[in-house]
Amino acid sequence: RDPQAFTAPPEMADDKFNQLIKRLEAVTVRLETMDGPAQPPVVAAALVEDDVPSPMVQAYDDFLASEVSAYVGLAGKIGAADVLAQAEVLKQAFDAQRAMLVQVSKCKKPSGAEMGDVVKATAEKIGEVQAKVDRRSASFNYLQAVSEAVPALGWVMIEKTPAPHVNEMWNCGAYNQTKILQQFKGKDEAQISCAKAMKEIFVALEKFVKENHRTGLEWNPKGVAVAEYKGAALPPPPLAVGGGPPPPPPPPPPPPP
Repeated sequence: RDPQAFTAPPEMADDKFNQLIKRLEAVTVRLETMDGPAQPPVVAAALVEDDVPSPMVQAYDDFLASEVSAYVGLAGKIGAADVLAQAEVLKQAFDAQRAMLVQVSKCKKPSGAEMGDVVKATAEKIGEVQAKVDRRSASFNYLQAVSEAVPALGWVMIEKTPAPHVNEMWNCGAYNQTKILQQFKGKDEAQISCAKAMKEIFVALEKFVKENHRTGLEWNPKGVAVAEYKGAALPPPPLAVGGGPPPPPPPPPPPPP
């Protein structure tokens, strides 16, 4: 793992940010250094009530299908393979957070030690996104803006008021995003649209947090313990606008005469 994956930018020596980064670092290091093979899933786990996503998870699915998918799609239209590659890993980070939020909707609040397992996948994807930054790239401003903003996903570690953390992290990325807007103003509308779509991800994420987890993660007080949880076969997130299911297979050939 990139040792700089969770390093705070110089201009953001904020206590809240530093505390968040230390907690994510500690979670990842602890889980990476555990001895022995990974434990198999609990077979006799308590069953969740049903496989229908909660309204909160449905709201996150809407966010994935709109703002996140829009940015990935536009990243594929600006002719920069490294921007698209990073955007795809960013999508994976949000997918990891979705899986975590499903767990939040089904489980009681865990202990601090158990929380490490809950956030592990998201923390690893944050590091992968940041590892995509290449200062030699012609698209450095894209890569750096996303890298600075992606710790916004760490809002799940903030108690009481997590939404402002999302905005603070976007403000870190906004510097390089503004450079993109200035560079391509009046020259390349695809670049402008892509850069604006990047911002919309974090605006929408802050809105989601305000509406669903205003005072911190809303665990299910009637849910199962985290140690007893096994992921249910929930429906996948909805397709992005313009997508659709594959066409049905052709009918079988007619019987011989």
